[in-house]
Amino acid sequence: MLSTLRIVTALTVALLTAALAAEAEAATTAELVSRGESQLAEQDVDAAIATLHQAIAADPSSTLAHTRLGGAYLLGQRYSEAIKQFQQAIALDNDNSAAFIGIGMAYLHGGRNGPAKAAFTEAKRLDPNKAADLDALIRRIDQGTDTANPHHAR
Repeated sequence: MLSTLRIVTALTVALLTAALAAEAEAATTAELVSRGESQLAEQDVDAAIATLHQAIAADPSSTLAHTRLGGAYLLGQRYSEAIKQFQQAIALDNDNSAAFIGIGMAYLHGGRNGPAKAAFTEAKRLDPNKAADLDALIRRIDQGTDTANPHHAR
């Protein structure tokens, strides 16, 4: 009986330790994402990219970390890297409207209007509150306007 009690106690301690470690990891990821967002707000794109990579290393399943890293790459005009991060975010959560908007912008800046329009259309379906802004982008694509440079028509 004492042996069984020790085993149960050891298992309970192990489970609690694992749960606390997972909780600490989530807090660390959230803190890193928050720091990356602050760095982006300060226009320190390279630092934000490094910080957000740390967040993803801490929690590879964080759709928010992938979305924010995609945004950092987008701000740094590193469109193919942005697309990869937004794709990862969408693979983790296909209801992530922010990732669809981000990937749409990356496609648009890369001259890939068809995929951009598809991404914006999906984002609009997921978040109808952004429909007016997304419809404006889609109209510009349909009109052949370079949305990165509104004074330049294609």
